[in-house]
Amino acid sequence: MSELETKIFLSHTTRDKRDFALAHKLADALQAQGVKVWIAPDSIPVGESWQEHIISGVMEQSTHFLVILSAESVRADWVLEEIRLAAERQKRDPGFKILPLPVSNHLPDFPGKDVLDSLQWVEFHSDFRAQLQAVSDALGLRPDVRPILPPGKADDFVGREYVFRAIDDFIKTHECGYFVLEGDPGAGKSALLAEFVQRNNHIAHFNIRGQGINRASHFLDSICKQLIARFGLSYSSLPPDALNDGGFIANLLQEASQQINAGSRLVIAVDALDEVDLTGHPDGANILFLPTHLPEHVYFVLTRREVDLPFTTHAPVELYDLNAHQSETIQDIREYLRLAAERDGIRSWLNASQTPQAAFIDNLAHKSQGNFMYLRYVLPEIEHGRYDLDTLPVGLERYYEDHWRRMGMTAKPLPRAKIRIIYILCELRQPASRTLIHQFADDDEISVDVLTVQDVLDEWNQFLHEQYEVAGTRYSIYHNSFRDFLHRKDIVQAAGVSIKGINAVIADELWGDLFDDEHTS
Repeated sequence: MSELETKIFLSHTTRDKRDFALAHKLADALQAQGVKVWIAPDSIPVGESWQEHIISGVMEQSTHFLVILSAESVRADWVLEEIRLAAERQKRDPGFKILPLPVSNHLPDFPGKDVLDSLQWVEFHSDFRAQLQAVSDALGLRPDVRPILPPGKADDFVGREYVFRAIDDFIKTHECGYFVLEGDPGAGKSALLAEFVQRNNHIAHFNIRGQGINRASHFLDSICKQLIARFGLSYSSLPPDALNDGGFIANLLQEASQQINAGSRLVIAVDALDEVDLTGHPDGANILFLPTHLPEHVYFVLTRREVDLPFTTHAPVELYDLNAHQSETIQDIREYLRLAAERDGIRSWLNASQTPQAAFIDNLAHKSQGNFMYLRYVLPEIEHGRYDLDTLPVGLERYYEDHWRRMGMTAKPLPRAKIRIIYILCELRQPASRTLIHQFADDDEISVDVLTVQDVLDEWNQFLHEQYEVAGTRYSIYHNSFRDFLHRKDIVQAAGVSIKGINAVIADELWGDLFDDEHTS
């Protein structure tokens, strides 16, 4: 391990659900900042000695030891053993840092408390953003100001030059303004914006519901930090009220606009306004607190579905409807399919089925209905021989219906455990480990074991985003269109689930304060 590489051993008890949830949420957030985290049970390979891995994690694999201290954790044998190991490690390695994080006001005496009492403790905050900042400060982490691109969206990108020209024309003919790109689910809006950002190195924010990045505070935090870094503005950190409304970002845009060279423009790209969580958002405020006025030479490029959103502005606005450009979209689809036909798996299938490439392109271009997400799903299915061109359903919605049926979700009796797991994934607001998904899904009414959870993760892999991390893999729904399908009234009724009931499980004591702290802060 590099001497400069930060790797945290995160010690916690599994006896207390809140300790467990806080530990895993901190692990997720720290890993999003590029920090490696060792956390049980996710960092322990299946079938191997957990004791040996814990000892190795503390004594060899980490640079920092963060321990969550509560009334339950200081009575847990292995938390106490981990504290003992950390103290022993620090004696021979003074550079090894021990960071106690108390979540209880009154802790009983426990072995090793004298060692921890000699150290500066990390202050506990009920607000998770503040807690994460306190831990990040204790670790000496520098904020990451790069935009988080949606996973895989710019892979195999083709076409859309007519959209890029339309954006350029809008910027050239207006002193400032909003360019709003509108399209159906799966039309490729996020991929288009990711390509636009990467080509031009624009400041950007991508709302990603499946990863829990979809609140105004996330947008303001990301864009403000990018503006400060890009223009060298004189702020060492964001003011305490910077994320409460649009005042601070408006000031930053004004300051940045004064530094723009003649002929240059400040362009900020914001994806998926329709995925923004508006819970608790002030009445009358623009979505994400987008400014009603823009300085000269400042432009926003926004994407959304065709939905009503709270947005009023005095700046120029151009709405670009992808649905009005179907002929151009189909040409892009055909080019995408032409390139796909050169892949080894598709080429082998074409040869084995004696299907001419032209027929393959014509058929799929028609059945896709101009939807790139449809192709993302069906091309691997064709490669693996699960479909032929004649049996392929038409359109994304029918593909979801067919796959739901083929995976046995309409069988009698209903596979209630598997359906429950799918809906848990659907409603989660952040990626979750297999361990957490199992903990949510298993209850007195429906018994769910870890193997069933793994079966569902394997069977529905193509619909999931897998986030590979040192602490283990986290799972979330890949695309909102699949979530829309699961929310369809006929699907919900046939599946025999209650969306409110699923959310009640998730929002119960395990996550209550942790996921919802942003709603009340």
